Amino acid sequence: MEKGLSFDGSLAGAQRLGIAETDASYDIDGWDAAVKVAALVNVIMGVRLPPDKVQRQGIRELSTESVRAARNASTPYKLVCQARREGSTVNASVRPEQIPLTDPMALASGTSSIIHFETDIFPGLTITEENPGLYATAYGMLADFIRAAGS
Repeated sequence: MEKGLSFDGSLAGAQRLGIAETDASYDIDGWDAAVKVAALVNVIMGVRLPPDKVQRQGIRELSTESVRAARNASTPYKLVCQARREGSTVNASVRPEQIPLTDPMALASGTSSIIHFETDIFPGLTITEENPGLYATAYGMLADFIRAAGS
């Protein structure tokens, strides 16, 4: 959409690449991202958080015009997943946010993803996955399945 394609055209391209499912409602409504952030919270933070407890806003309502305007203003939209510990609970959310180009998250494009940690030891640790291919995705799914089956 940043390059001028319509929402439907962009979605069709994502489906061709295998990024979005044939029924893309889980992708565009933020459910896929909510499942991923819930899994990370469960594993990394040690807190049980089901995906339906993640505050969720997908990209369905973004217009081509607003996406291009945000890009032209050097604050592109990114679907941001966040989790923050507050006392004994963790609050998590998924929503499109405008990110300044100075933020490492603004560099993610295509199938790339970025995870950023803020901890007591590391005030900012960022890991980038550059356009993982089919094999990386398949490996991740297999590893998830083996862990789930072993539980």
